Amino acid sequence: MNQAQPHGDGREKRIADVERKCVLVIDDDLPLRGMLAAALRQHGFQVLLAGDGGEGQRALNIHHPDVILLDLAMPDVNGWDFLQRLQETGHLGRVPIIVVSAHLRHDPQAILQMGVKAILPKPFNLPELIDLIEHVSP
Repeated sequence: MNQAQPHGDGREKRIADVERKCVLVIDDDLPLRGMLAAALRQHGFQVLLAGDGGEGQRALNIHHPDVILLDLAMPDVNGWDFLQRLQETGHLGRVPIIVVSAHLRHDPQAILQMGVKAILPKPFNLPELIDLIEHVSP
């Protein structure tokens, strides 16, 4: 049941929209970002998209998502750089991060020790990803 409350400007805001968890997807693969956005929205999540760690950092600072899905191998500011910046600013650990990457050359334990909540190798199973998001999000 969606209830609506009017805004002062005449627009309506749905109560259900306020309660939805927000997921920030940071990945340079445009088709994958689109697929994830559609699938996550279908499962009731709000979705923010970023093509690299720099865009992801800006989105994180502005929108404060509930969960971050992070690819590691990207041009410009990659996932490792993004994690390093979060660590330097003291923000690492404030938002649960799920690493979703095909490039897991490093020891998974080392990645988890950096403050990442979970690792999901590509290709992944969408229901498993949805379960992980629900499990790690506040």
